[in-house]
Amino acid sequence: MPAERLQKVLARAGVASRRSAENLIAEGRVTVNEIVVELGASADPARDPIAVDGRRVQAAPRSIHLAIHKPAGILSSARDERGRRSVVSLIGAELPPETGRLWPAGRLDVDSEGLMLLTNDGEWANRVLHPRYGVEREYAVLVDPAPEPDTLQHLRRGVELDDGPARLRVARIAAPPAEVERRRGERGAWMRVRVAEGRKREVRRIFEAVGHRVQRLVRTGVGPVELAGLREGEWRALSNDEVAALAGQAPMNARAPLASRRRSTTRAKGLAVAIDGPSGAGKSTVGHALAQRIGANFVDTGLMYRALTLAAVEAGIDPDDEASLAKLAATCRIHVRRPRPTETDRLETVLLGRRDVTHEVRTPRIDRIVPAVSRHRDVRRAMLAAQRAIARAGDTVMVGRDIGTVVLAHATLKVYLTATKQVRAARRAAEMGRPGRVEAYLAEIERRDAADSGREVAPLRVAPGALVLDTGDLDVQACVDAIVQHLRRRHR
Repeated sequence: MPAERLQKVLARAGVASRRSAENLIAEGRVTVNEIVVELGASADPARDPIAVDGRRVQAAPRSIHLAIHKPAGILSSARDERGRRSVVSLIGAELPPETGRLWPAGRLDVDSEGLMLLTNDGEWANRVLHPRYGVEREYAVLVDPAPEPDTLQHLRRGVELDDGPARLRVARIAAPPAEVERRRGERGAWMRVRVAEGRKREVRRIFEAVGHRVQRLVRTGVGPVELAGLREGEWRALSNDEVAALAGQAPMNARAPLASRRRSTTRAKGLAVAIDGPSGAGKSTVGHALAQRIGANFVDTGLMYRALTLAAVEAGIDPDDEASLAKLAATCRIHVRRPRPTETDRLETVLLGRRDVTHEVRTPRIDRIVPAVSRHRDVRRAMLAAQRAIARAGDTVMVGRDIGTVVLAHATLKVYLTATKQVRAARRAAEMGRPGRVEAYLAEIERRDAADSGREVAPLRVAPGALVLDTGDLDVQACVDAIVQHLRRRHR
């Protein structure tokens, strides 16, 4: 086989991680053909004798990649100088001797529990652990006291720790998976959280920064690998797809947010919730709250049409010029992303090219013109591909007026929100900061309802099988609870 960098050879042989192998070489402890080499040297392990501290390095063993459920009280290191039991000892003698030395690709505190990855592949372990690759970790956390909604928002925005800023990518109240054995006398609330870096005691320190104590911490996922099916002390080999994904050789699918979904080690497709309803029914508010609860992306397609309308106005395109509007829709770059921590005045940020137009698209002028722009068949066809591409990228909550019937016709769950015209008009006036214009908004909503329900292209309809909720009777929390309950039923 061709020669390759020596640190890679040593890592694959299980001598040390690649970074540690580089240190061994720099310290003059490695020889090739009985000659001390320097950092940057290469070798062919099939032809060149390699030694560390005078001991011959054996040919690289077959790569092993395991998932194991570590109980509390077990060390996460490969060995302990004080003779305490380590997670590697749980494997026993079930693997062949030629496997070589196993070590954990990542650590858990002795009091923490849950998923760990064991391997003899140093290069692969480095890929899993290095912060630059952003491999997400998911945890079930018992926190006392139970966090308030404002605290959850604070955790998502981020806190300052002694080693730099940190935040939870997802933080929501949710029961732990079935593999987590519950204990009598538990206090506080169970949560599901995700982080991207996995710094030392990061999750515990984040909660301590907002005055909450972590009673139990159970890792439930590392990238695409889940705890699913493993009871305490049990282990399994990773699938080829999981190994490849963590090595960066295959897509790392988004993790499923619902504790009650079917147990599996890979995702066939992302979760998609389609929320339809008339103007002012609360689609954005409920959709955003749901996305936060289940850890999904939130997309308001109405904002995409508003951004297109703004682009058309600035380009001087007539709202009745379907051909020019469709061309504009196919060429202009419209993107909806999550707001940054400093963008506290919106549920999402809308970009037209690189320009932030979040506030510009919510003006009375755009309100009046957007129905005319969005009614054209070719315009909607041009926008459709972009909307579906967003949903394919991962778990998504998408809101609009034809999401369940057209855009995401095969959504996991379809929801239709409704409310009386009077309720919707009052909401719109409050949303726009114009309490004196309720009657004007009522007249506008009546016109828009007539146009949306009577238009030839994608008329506003309740999708077959949709969950219908009246937001005049139910508050946001009640709506989200009802949607989550239906999602769990579908994943039993």
